[in-house]
Amino acid sequence: MRGVVALLAMLVGVPVMPATAQADRPTSKTVAASPPRHVSVTVYRNPHRERGQAPDLRYLGGFAVVTETRTIRLQAGEAVVTFAGVAGGIIPASAIITGLPGGTVEKNRDARLLSPAALIDGSLGRHVTLTRTSRATGAVRSEDAVIVAGPAGGVVVRTTQGVEALGCSGLPERPVYAKIPAGLSAQPVLSVTTRSPRATTATVTVSYLASKFDWVASYVATIAADGRTLDLFAWMTLANGNAESFANADVQVVAGRLERREIRAYRAAVAGLRLDCYPLGTTTSDLQTVDAPERDDIVVTGSLMGAPVMMRAAPAPVAPPPPPPPPPPEDLGDLKLYRVPEPVTVAANQMKQVALLSRSRVPFERRYRSQVQPGQTIAETPVRIELRMQNETRAGLGLPLPAGSTALYVERDGARGLIGLGRAADTPTGQRFTLAAGTSPGVLVRQVGDRTGHAVVTLSNANPFPVAVEIGIGRAGQKAFEAPTAALRRVDGVQTWTATVPANGTATLGYGY
Repeated sequence: MRGVVALLAMLVGVPVMPATAQADRPTSKTVAASPPRHVSVTVYRNPHRERGQAPDLRYLGGFAVVTETRTIRLQAGEAVVTFAGVAGGIIPASAIITGLPGGTVEKNRDARLLSPAALIDGSLGRHVTLTRTSRATGAVRSEDAVIVAGPAGGVVVRTTQGVEALGCSGLPERPVYAKIPAGLSAQPVLSVTTRSPRATTATVTVSYLASKFDWVASYVATIAADGRTLDLFAWMTLANGNAESFANADVQVVAGRLERREIRAYRAAVAGLRLDCYPLGTTTSDLQTVDAPERDDIVVTGSLMGAPVMMRAAPAPVAPPPPPPPPPPEDLGDLKLYRVPEPVTVAANQMKQVALLSRSRVPFERRYRSQVQPGQTIAETPVRIELRMQNETRAGLGLPLPAGSTALYVERDGARGLIGLGRAADTPTGQRFTLAAGTSPGVLVRQVGDRTGHAVVTLSNANPFPVAVEIGIGRAGQKAFEAPTAALRRVDGVQTWTATVPANGTATLGYGY
């Protein structure tokens, strides 16, 4: 018989090891690394999300670099080291493990996560306890069953009464498992094979890329009573769409756009469990069923007990100390890295806001601005109001400002009113930073144009004071226009007319090719 096996092996090109050699081959021991002793999370923005738009936990297109420090006790020889609790969106090919005495021989992302579908898939052909409600009496009973098919397309079980589809009786029913099938984990697991030259306790560092992260800046500005300065505060909104939390982590975020190509991320090995049933032929078979709550889930309130409950007012909490000021951003190549000054918990499937920056009494300049197209005819339209600041230290700023949403408030007599919502672009040091401040009903722009591209722009100012207005004409890089009565200059590549409109007066510009 052994000769027949060897002959078959020669024909198919598969080497056959002698039985004694196979028996003597050492088996790798599985060693579980400790939970993370220290975690660092560096979050990169979704480059395709619209500037200033809030992240959506369902569709997070950013990613993070997660670095964890763990401890492992190794025996001499080969071992499989498992790192449980890594992010579910881990990109296994990106993982780097340092500190292993024997280095890394093999690396795997264990894909079989504990889930309803995975439990069914891992229990095919096995006995489970089926808890169900009798259709005749309504009594809850338990019976033995064998899962014979599933989870794709539904679950089929065999009981003493025959073969039937799970969840199709119209009444609450559920399987109860005696143990978790082998190979399933309640957490995502990264495993590596290593060969240690000696027994030792090693401290290793695991770094990897993970999807389902994002962050955005949110600016809140309040105009001071003098009307010439404002207080600027910015929140950093962190978003984690993974099912894993990172407690007391050192958090950094990176602003700017980096070179990026799509990488296939890990996907669950078993799809979600879905029970589809055909109608049972009764008038109520298609009604939605609601499971009764478990006994441990019932909370007895005053209304359920039939007596009112007197609520005693809790004492006012002591105000916490103010957080430390955020450190200045650091260079990361041509990108900018912002550090959170103290450890924070990046919770699973949640968004968190932490302070990003704070500046007081920043001087600004109020400008009125609008945009027109050559040859276009428009009726009188209010122009936009912008508050402009120079991003320099002498002007109260002087640090790279990441893109995000803006909200502008004005405070009068103790009341705060919102006067503008907008979006800000990434603004490096030395450039102009702008806040949207709504529109002005007292400053209007009107244009009369023709098909040849000629037009006349008229500005009117109903305020009792003069205003400076900028009118952008056309798009960036467009052919220069002729304007006999005024000079046009390019602002961000767009030809711009700047005019001071007198109080209760007008200003006019004629231009064309």
